[in-house]
Amino acid sequence: MRLRHHARTQLAIALIRRGMRTSLVARISGLRPAVLRELHHEIHGCKPLPGQLPSTATLLGTARRQANASLFTGLYRAFGGAAVQRSIDIEALLTGHRLYLEQMTRLAASDTLGSPLDINHSWVIARDLTTGLVLFRSCERCAIPYVARAFSHRAVDCPICALKVSRQSRDGADHLPPDEAVHSPPAGEHRDHITTTDP
Repeated sequence: MRLRHHARTQLAIALIRRGMRTSLVARISGLRPAVLRELHHEIHGCKPLPGQLPSTATLLGTARRQANASLFTGLYRAFGGAAVQRSIDIEALLTGHRLYLEQMTRLAASDTLGSPLDINHSWVIARDLTTGLVLFRSCERCAIPYVARAFSHRAVDCPICALKVSRQSRDGADHLPPDEAVHSPPAGEHRDHITTTDP
């Protein structure tokens, strides 16, 4: 009995150190909220902050966020296997999130994927994998695996392909040939309209 309590306490400490909300830690560890608030204060020197968890609609709402979440989820599944679609694997979650943060640190200079997911965001995705609200998919074009919402209305579901299209459009607009630029007509010359060529 004491060993089980010790194991739950150690798990709670590990989760709180990583910044997990005490409400989630209580659900995972089974420890009382008052105990967890005390642990949080000892570890971080402050009271836990209240607030709602984000939805997967927010976490996967844009191609960049979706690609970001796909990076974490791919690592999570690599450690937890197919079973993560039936139940949350806390050890795989912690390991996958740690390695995900390492990868995001390497990508930080390019700002390709934006801000990293924190452990709470990652838990929401892991939870919704078990309910079917988040699905694993593989792109028919680029063959890269990714995650998507079950009821997504995005025209291009694969975030990698969507980001490529976005970048190509942006690069094309930024690199117009000189003869395609629109200039003001010389003084005294009047034009009814100016026709330009799409980039």
